[in-house]
Order: sequence, then structure tokens, then C-alpha cells
Amino acid sequence: MSAVVGPELPPQRRATAVRAFQALPPEDRHDVLALARQGRRHPDERVAAVAWWYAAAVLQPRWYNRMPVVLPLLVALALAVVGLVLNAWPLVLLGVVVLLLGAALARQRLSTAPLLRLMRPADGL
Repeated sequence: MSAVVGPELPPQRRATAVRAFQALPPEDRHDVLALARQGRRHPDERVAAVAWWYAAAVLQPRWYNRMPVVLPLLVALALAVVGLVLNAWPLVLLGVVVLLLGAALARQRLSTAPLLRLMRPADGL
């Protein structure tokens, strides 16, 4: 999966966008994500705008959003193999942590990248 990053936003704007998305009813959050996966905007422009700004806030141009999704998997696998060979269980545990963080990153990208690909709303938060 290629990296999709949003525009650089100041910290206050990112926090506002995340809070606004979390304040939406669960049905609206679910609907907007499902429609975005189909390439369609939510019919309520306010919900669509809040969702777009949320995706822009989450997918900031940071190193962890630009790296390939398979990289944490490869690092986790390497840590686990080295940990098992050296009988160093902390390395295996670190590999599991890296794997879980990579899975969370992949899930976040899969759910928010379609939102960011939709048209940018005219109004801000």
C-alpha cells in the first residue's frame, strides 16, 4: 500500500479535527468510512468535511506514515528470529510489539486513506 499523507496541520488544528470526528455519532463515523471505501462522499457535507479533516490530521506527513506497511512486519520477523536464535526473549517481545504497532498503522491507513482521496472540503473546522 502506497503512503497517502495529508497536508501539514498545526497541532491545535489536528486536535480539533480528531475531537470533531470523535464527537460524530458512531453511525455517521461508520457510514462515512464505508462510503469512502466505495469512493463516495457522505451525503451530509458537514460529516464529510469533519471526516476529511480527521483523515488529514491522522495522516500527517511523518516518517511512520511514509514508510511501507510491510516494513514493521519485516522488522518484527527479524527481531523474532534473532531473539529465538539468541534465546533473547526481550527481542521476541519487542518483535511482537513492533508487529502490533505495524498492524495498527496499517489499519489506520486502510480506514483513513480513502477519506483523504475524496475532494477537500471548502470550509475548515
